[in-house]
Amino acid sequence: MDTLNVTFWNELSSRGYSFEGTKYCENQPVLVNSFGVWEKYLIQSYHGLLIWDYDLPQLEAVIVLVLCLWNFFYFLLKKIRLPVPRITSMMLAGAALSQTSLLPNDWLVQRIFFPDDLRPKIPDTLGAFAFVFYWFLEGVKMDVGMIKRTGSKAVVTGIVTVLFPIFTANIVFGSLRETGGKNLTGVEYRTIIFMQSISAFTGISRLIRDLEIDHSEFGRIVLSTAMVADATGVGINVVALFAWSDWRVSAFQGVGVLGFVIVLVLVFRPLMLLVVRRTPEEKPVKEYVIYILIILSFFCFEYLKMLHFFPAIGPFLLGLCVPHGPPLGSALIQKFESFNTGMLLPLFLFFPMLQIDGPWLVEEVQRLKHYDGQMYEALTIIVVVSASKIFFTTIPPLLAKMPLTDSFVMSLVLSNKGFVEMCYFMYAVEKQTLQVKSFTTLALMILFNSTVLPVVIHYLYDGSKRFICFQKRNLVSLKLGSEMKFLTCIHKSDHIAGVINFLEQSFPLEDSTLTCYVLNLVELVGLDNPLFISHQMQKAEPGHRSYSTNVLIAFDNFKHYWKSITVELFTSISNPKYMHQEIYSLALDKQASFIMLPFHKIWSLDQTTVVSEDVIRRRVNINVLRQAPCSVGILVHRQNMGKHTYKVCAIFVGGKDDREALAMGKHMMRNQKVSLTVLKLIPGTLVGMTTGWDQMLDTAELKETMRNNSTPSEGEQNYVEYVEETVDDGSDTSRILLSMASTFDLFVVGRSSGIGTDVTRALSEWTEFDELGVIGDLLVSSDFPQRGSVLVVQQQQNVACR
Repeated sequence: MDTLNVTFWNELSSRGYSFEGTKYCENQPVLVNSFGVWEKYLIQSYHGLLIWDYDLPQLEAVIVLVLCLWNFFYFLLKKIRLPVPRITSMMLAGAALSQTSLLPNDWLVQRIFFPDDLRPKIPDTLGAFAFVFYWFLEGVKMDVGMIKRTGSKAVVTGIVTVLFPIFTANIVFGSLRETGGKNLTGVEYRTIIFMQSISAFTGISRLIRDLEIDHSEFGRIVLSTAMVADATGVGINVVALFAWSDWRVSAFQGVGVLGFVIVLVLVFRPLMLLVVRRTPEEKPVKEYVIYILIILSFFCFEYLKMLHFFPAIGPFLLGLCVPHGPPLGSALIQKFESFNTGMLLPLFLFFPMLQIDGPWLVEEVQRLKHYDGQMYEALTIIVVVSASKIFFTTIPPLLAKMPLTDSFVMSLVLSNKGFVEMCYFMYAVEKQTLQVKSFTTLALMILFNSTVLPVVIHYLYDGSKRFICFQKRNLVSLKLGSEMKFLTCIHKSDHIAGVINFLEQSFPLEDSTLTCYVLNLVELVGLDNPLFISHQMQKAEPGHRSYSTNVLIAFDNFKHYWKSITVELFTSISNPKYMHQEIYSLALDKQASFIMLPFHKIWSLDQTTVVSEDVIRRRVNINVLRQAPCSVGILVHRQNMGKHTYKVCAIFVGGKDDREALAMGKHMMRNQKVSLTVLKLIPGTLVGMTTGWDQMLDTAELKETMRNNSTPSEGEQNYVEYVEETVDDGSDTSRILLSMASTFDLFVVGRSSGIGTDVTRALSEWTEFDELGVIGDLLVSSDFPQRGSVLVVQQQQNVACR
């Protein structure tokens, strides 16, 4: 950072700015803070200093101004619906103030951002601290195991996207890579070609996370491809170092790096695994472990810098060795990620952008029309390499039967430039292999790329369409006796008993056509990218903590007890904001007819108090209901039922959700232990009632269910009882349900049941949980007897026409 600053100030001096007569000298002690706000005017009026001339106030002013400025750009772009990443907004803030260096020296902005060069550059140093920490945390969040899950298509695409642009550039520019051109040196040619050809995994993973496509299948393919591309780029970089350097120097660097990696893998990795094993379950690691890792990350940075390697690789490799997830990886991310990215990292990106030379840019733009100038040469390289990269990257996924639009979008994502490239160019300036004027061009191109490409990708790739289902996947359309595919979601261990009890009591498991897919949802902490684990395909490694130990044991026992049922277990480790997308993807892949979600509240054994209430899980349930590719049910579990008759009440008013609730009861009737009662609530008036086709469907579904309406004969336990009640308002509904609350083990009701009719009049205003509907909310309210469980059903919403 110091070399970069000195180079920049030399550039300013060459433009005619004088920095003589400074107040500070290196042999004076650093003055951290002033002696008070009146120092200049009352105490030392003849030689007192302004508050900005002290290091701490100047640092605070810089942090506040940078924070406000980049957030202004971020929220402004967000307001006009441009999905520009946060890092781009940070660079925009620096570019916006880049020309303040041309202002007179006595201006306040000059005193804050461009103080006397002999003073310590504390904001820059703090930004450098954030730079090292950023790379360390990126390594912690990265899942190295993704390499094992990379398919051949991703491998081919990842290699092609790096090698072919380099081959193309070598053919086009030929000997210029060695001799240089009119305005650029050979080293600059090679540096620009290489950086435009690579696809940095850390930058791409952050981009697709900002675009909210990292939880999709497309996002996973892009991440796998980027990882291969990154590894290919590192390999090419190592080969280039040996090819363009003295073999003695290259051998020394190679041995140094190899020894560094061996120490990390054979010493530090086992020590960190030992720390994880000795940390009690659900307990945090010792604080000193965190501090040791922070110190080691800076040591790794300095070590690689000493070897004349790109020093950011050091803390990144150390981060890769940290076991991801709890307790160690997640602790690092939770403690430092937000603070580093939100407060300190903007300083690192802000100050380099201040080096943009506006007058020189104007001159170079004018020279472009004559096909001459340093900018013209740099832009020629960038255009040739970028065009070839986009073209060649589109071909492999296209040959693998990926749609043309998705293939093109994938090439755009892999062509994105951002933080990684900016860091490398700054490093090249420090090493004096890249001119500051060249850095101006390249920084602006990175800014342009990271601003325009995300917007283009956002408008070309519509992620919502991937969850549209073209078939009816609900219980009404499912014939009795045909295979039922249930997707059951588990958030906590407390949900396991309720789900298993519901399955045991509700379906004929002795001779079952039920296929149950169990998805354990785990919050993503300490990882950069989501994980999806199929426990049929992947086995837990010895010594590794499993995210789903309790779920695996419980459902494995359930599967062995009921051998006729098919159970498949999965674990999704993802951000709660996108968990519903993981549920959608699995439901579509397995062609599930029904998704069962646990209610976000958990009651005590005596049903008197709420033990747990998870707002995040509630939000997941609401998101699933919005666009699920099949029918959805929310199970409010109260207590386990015994082995005797399982009494179920299906509440029916009318509408598609009530028809789905009836269908659920109809399928449950195949279990001989189930006794079904259909309670039809008839409004006093016809206001809001179904008419026409909906009314015909209601009648047909009732008749289909009532075919089994008979007095139970000897040897049979299950039968259907039909009850009709006329209600004038919500108070009648509440009274009727309260009168039979203790009679049933399970209530099944449609989410939209009775909404807009007399059945729910005066009840709607008191609804606490909209995801349960009005009647469902009444059944789980504190005024209702806490005995029977409740299943609130919503029929499939988004069936698209072909």
